[in-house]
Amino acid sequence: MEKSTNNPKSSLQSDATRELHEEIETRCRLNPEFARRIGNFGFLELEDSWGDEATIINTARISTTNHRLKNLGEFGDRDRNLLYHLLSHNHGTPFETVHFRWRIIAPIFVLRQWMRHRICSFNEFSQRYRTPITAFFIPDEQARTVDGFQVLTDEQTQRYEALMTSLHQFYQTEYQEVCQRLDEAEARGEIKKSRGGRNPYRARARELLRNAMPVSTYSDLYWTINFRSLMNFFALRCKPDAQQEIRQFADTAFDMFQRRFPLLAETMNRVLDERANKE
Repeated sequence: MEKSTNNPKSSLQSDATRELHEEIETRCRLNPEFARRIGNFGFLELEDSWGDEATIINTARISTTNHRLKNLGEFGDRDRNLLYHLLSHNHGTPFETVHFRWRIIAPIFVLRQWMRHRICSFNEFSQRYRTPITAFFIPDEQARTVDGFQVLTDEQTQRYEALMTSLHQFYQTEYQEVCQRLDEAEARGEIKKSRGGRNPYRARARELLRNAMPVSTYSDLYWTINFRSLMNFFALRCKPDAQQEIRQFADTAFDMFQRRFPLLAETMNRVLDERANKE
């Protein structure tokens, strides 16, 4: 059986999905420290960030001094101690002044967990306006094994892949049939020809047919979040008992964050470890 997500040349994959695959490869090549492949089609990139450790300190000192730090290079022990004190004593507002913008391509079931983190902004790929990404999550051997026991066998995984493939094929076949009937109806004058913009007939077909898409299907979104909320995400989703698939993304995001903000990451880890030891 041809795996849609492991083979970018697969006949099942749409042209748009092939373009997305190429874009992922390009971003990983151009931004190797902050762009990574995850799983068989997943992707994560830290595209941008605003503010830094100096932003946090300057915000906290607004009521006590006019002195401002320009960047981390001007930090002394007093500034490092203040950063730790603020975070460990839950003075959270200054940490809301540092923001991050991430590009995420992940299975829908992972994103539904992700969206429980609500103090942030999501802008997701919509199957109302575009046909689905023709790629779905395939669990590897590690994902299928718990304490050395294979929960899903190789044979079961093959049946899973066959079912997911059939659902994607169903969508493509039915949508192509709809488009053909619409073209014929336009030619006969039964419906108005689309003059550009969003075709309401094709749009309605996409809205209905997306209901057949499984939550293993990959989606694409932008995630914008401040550090205070990002710390909560790391605290919950990097835990050993977090679901493996979202933990892979969280661990990768933390590695990128740590590369860009080593002092803030070190301070965060210290605070989280202290809190865990108190539990």
